[in-house]
Amino acid sequence: MTPFRYEAEFRAPSTAAVFAAYFDPAHIADQDRRVDIARRDVLELDDGPTELRRVCKVVPKRQLPAVIRPFVPGELYFHERLVWHKQADRIDMTIEPSLLGGRTEIQSVYALSVVGPGRVRRVYEGHVTVGIRLIGGRVERAIVEDLERSLVVAAAATQDWLDHPPG
Repeated sequence: MTPFRYEAEFRAPSTAAVFAAYFDPAHIADQDRRVDIARRDVLELDDGPTELRRVCKVVPKRQLPAVIRPFVPGELYFHERLVWHKQADRIDMTIEPSLLGGRTEIQSVYALSVVGPGRVRRVYEGHVTVGIRLIGGRVERAIVEDLERSLVVAAAATQDWLDHPPG
């Protein structure tokens, strides 16, 4: 198991504004383009008064790290399962990549908090588990490095959306 933690601070009036960006289809499309996601299909969506549950199949465009490529037959994709706990300003997320026959899982929490006037902090933390002896740790570190690169780009896309909302 390899842990990770990434923080970003947004110029935003509230956590609600950041969550509005997170779930806005135009923002999702822009962010996916920036992080080289070829396709995102919503498989399930249940938006209730206290929770939103969503399952997506996500297909990236980018190449896998060299250490992982030999273990991925066919198209790489992952299922992203999330539950947004609206009152807690938190999303619990599980990402299940198609690689390594289901022996890879990313568990994370995406939490927002107001840290000052017009400032919202995002903390994205969790762990990657790859259940393969000898190389699991190496694969976990490669996934965490790729995740970090994507989160930096995603944060910039979110800030752009917050600075220039559609409409």
